[in-house]
Amino acid sequence: MSAVAGRRSARGRSLAGVHRGDVFRVERILFDELRTLCDRLDLHEGDVVECRTDAGPWLMLGTAHGRTVALERDWARFIQVASAGNSRS
Repeated sequence: MSAVAGRRSARGRSLAGVHRGDVFRVERILFDELRTLCDRLDLHEGDVVECRTDAGPWLMLGTAHGRTVALERDWARFIQVASAGNSRS
């Protein structure tokens, strides 16, 4: 493993890199403006979320409260996530 890959995994990965069927935990939303948008979408730090569709510029996400929301991939780059395994809690 390279030093760059080690640093990348230590910081977490970007929501923009998830794929359909991935279940992950939202670790950090990097900007206040984005945090406000995510609040409106019912997407919060600590939530376990599922990627339902990852085609094109939009991600369709199943939130912890059962809603399906759309988030532009450009915004998703600034949300750090970690794997949550295969189950939602």
